[in-house]
Amino acid sequence: MIELDFTDFYDEIDKFTVLPGKIDELSITAFQAVYGSDAAAKAENIIYIFMSEKPVPRLVGDSRVLYIGYTTKSFRTRRYKDAKIHAESKANSLKYSSILKNYDAISVRVYDYKRYGNSAQEAEQQLLWWYFQNHCEYPPINYTKTKVRNDKVIVG
Repeated sequence: MIELDFTDFYDEIDKFTVLPGKIDELSITAFQAVYGSDAAAKAENIIYIFMSEKPVPRLVGDSRVLYIGYTTKSFRTRRYKDAKIHAESKANSLKYSSILKNYDAISVRVYDYKRYGNSAQEAEQQLLWWYFQNHCEYPPINYTKTKVRNDKVIVG
């Protein structure tokens, strides 16, 4: 058994599987290519992370992590329908175009939630807490704040 804490956060997300493709332009098809892949259809009961190619300045340090989420369904089921909203809605298109312009392409990483919590939501909140402990704020496109604040998780 091993103990994980916020200092392990970036080593842990390096273990995540990167879905094929990258969102490299503000278009529905660019989002659909990643959100709709066969790998996205197979990724269920997961934590997922949106990451930029270049780091984004944070209150403390910088990070390529843009968003931490979860789904008990497949990633494709959870996000494919959002491709149009992410590419074309007024607020989201402004946000994503800014990310693409300043921090380059967006990739998506996925991992089984059970390593970090008893439920997918708990695991998401655990990773949000570790991100917060590293940067004193949440990822730039997360609106969810965490109530889970375990400093350590035992795995193995």
